[in-house]
Amino acid sequence: MNYRMTTRRLLASTLGLALLPALSLTAVVAAPSVAQAAEASAECQVHSVLALKTGDGTIPENLKFIADLLKADQFAAYKSFRLLESKHLAFEHNNPASATMTTGHKLTLEFLGADAESTKLTLRAKLSARSGEGSLVDTRLHLPNNGIVLFGGVRHDDGKVVFAIHCKQVAAAKK
Repeated sequence: MNYRMTTRRLLASTLGLALLPALSLTAVVAAPSVAQAAEASAECQVHSVLALKTGDGTIPENLKFIADLLKADQFAAYKSFRLLESKHLAFEHNNPASATMTTGHKLTLEFLGADAESTKLTLRAKLSARSGEGSLVDTRLHLPNNGIVLFGGVRHDDGKVVFAIHCKQVAAAKK
């Protein structure tokens, strides 16, 4: 058995070394699409939503755009939702934009780029604590262009605050 494991590890290492030049070539070939993404910018609508364990189970009209997401299993414990606020953020590639929400949390979004077809966007999202000290979330988000992602789950009053981020890529203005 030890002989087989040694053989497998040796083959895996050899295969990895054999693929290294191909992966390097792929990175060079993919570079033009990254350059195209650098010329673009993004716009996001950020909605802070309070999820409460009390209520009649209806989703208010101003949250109908994420009703399917709020009916998912991870929100089964919550009986009502309330939109706290919405903010618009516009930013260029690798140039972060921040917003301080009414809950006291600071949300920073950075547009890292899009795939070659501009169907998926990559963002970096940072959520800071109310006191301004410490990071609650620091993650990369991959979402469809003009798509919505929910993240958070930060304690607030009698429930949890969830942030719904709806982003789309915007073509850069010609200079």
